[in-house]
Amino acid sequence: MTVGALPGIPDKGPGQVDNATREKPADTVTEASETIILKAPGTGIGDTWRAMGPGIAAAMTGIGASHIMHAPTAGARYGYDLLWVILAAYIIKYLCFEFAHRYTMVKGETIINAYHRVGNWPLWFMIFQGFANTVGIAGRALGCAALMWAAFPFMSLELWAVAILVGTVAILWLGSYKSVEGICKLLIIVFAISCFLAFALQATPPAEYLSRLLPTLPPIGAMLLFGAMFGYFPTTLEVAPMQSNWAVDKKAGMVKVNEMRAQGHTVHMDPNYMKNSLILFKRDMNISYIISMLSGMVFLIVGAAVLNPLGLVPKGSEMGITIARIYTDTFGPWIFPVIIAGGVAALFSTVFTYFDGQARIFEECAVRLKKDWDNPRMRKLLYRGMQVLWLVAGIAIVFGLPEPIFVVQVASVMALLFSPILYWLTIKAIKDNFTSDFEREHLPSKFQFAWAWAGTVSLVLLTLFVLFYQFLG
Repeated sequence: MTVGALPGIPDKGPGQVDNATREKPADTVTEASETIILKAPGTGIGDTWRAMGPGIAAAMTGIGASHIMHAPTAGARYGYDLLWVILAAYIIKYLCFEFAHRYTMVKGETIINAYHRVGNWPLWFMIFQGFANTVGIAGRALGCAALMWAAFPFMSLELWAVAILVGTVAILWLGSYKSVEGICKLLIIVFAISCFLAFALQATPPAEYLSRLLPTLPPIGAMLLFGAMFGYFPTTLEVAPMQSNWAVDKKAGMVKVNEMRAQGHTVHMDPNYMKNSLILFKRDMNISYIISMLSGMVFLIVGAAVLNPLGLVPKGSEMGITIARIYTDTFGPWIFPVIIAGGVAALFSTVFTYFDGQARIFEECAVRLKKDWDNPRMRKLLYRGMQVLWLVAGIAIVFGLPEPIFVVQVASVMALLFSPILYWLTIKAIKDNFTSDFEREHLPSKFQFAWAWAGTVSLVLLTLFVLFYQFLG
């Protein structure tokens, strides 16, 4: 599974399967068998940069909706009262992403394999989740459309959203995303840097917001946003299996070893091969995670500092203009096109990521449930068919619920509902499938398992709390 050409990850077309994830019959091996000594990767700064990719990709999925839509809305409406939610969400969810990435590094296969060993129902669950995520995709498209409308109001919000959905599918099918990816990344960087600069110039004294990192009950009327933030910060948990698949494409850890062995080679690993590979994976994971967390908190703080005193709350087609006020009030009107361009890039990359990533998960689950479909032609049909379904359903949602913030909040609460199941499956994948002596050497610690179980239970309790107070309280 690949999102365009992610950092350090080779681009693959839909329907292709990694050699590392299936056994090759002996009679298909045509290359001369040889003994390969696999050296340990370096752990310097340059090595760390080259190894980064899956963590960055996972972080990118959350920037669009959670950071640009939820965080400024929370700051504008409730000041610093919900700042603690961002920190808590990152702590609670961390090990789900870490475990999924670790699984692939040690087992050399995607975590979907482990989910399937539990039974067929996890695959059906993920397919259902893919259908349900239509709401989230439509909401992200609406958010991106709101920014486009702010800059180019010659088309309505709904028509811009349709254009974004159609454009996403067209780019995926034409395979031309690689050509625009570099520009999008540059704009996202510009957007993030401008956010930190706005924070430096506009934020109130640290004592005013650092005190809000301690958990408190959400303000009256904030329950939907409260649940949405836990659902979408740092991103949704279905990104964990996506991250696992990106790690397969990265060909690090045991993925590379398994691929060489599938080609008929004898592989001997340097004693430090896995040790250094895991060091690099953890750096990729942790650096991306921390930057994502800090930027999310900064978005909320700046929203509270700039928008809240003005009584401005991002909503409707005016969402883009309102969010842009964070920057135009700080730097002046000249920065408006830069911010709009960066916001569009961030939200579009999120739309694209989910259109591609979840379609690939659907494709993989479908061919596992019906093995006769495991051929390139059928995989391509499943991949594109799911995208067509999202396109049609997304357009219907756009015209039925043309309110970006509300649509994304609903999708975020739905993501919160699904989170405990995905967390449990990911814990079970590690616990049940690390069986050899080599694999057990790389088991998470007892503290990490306790942390992961605490995170799962926390998500269950949060889900019940939100549902009760939103609908019955």
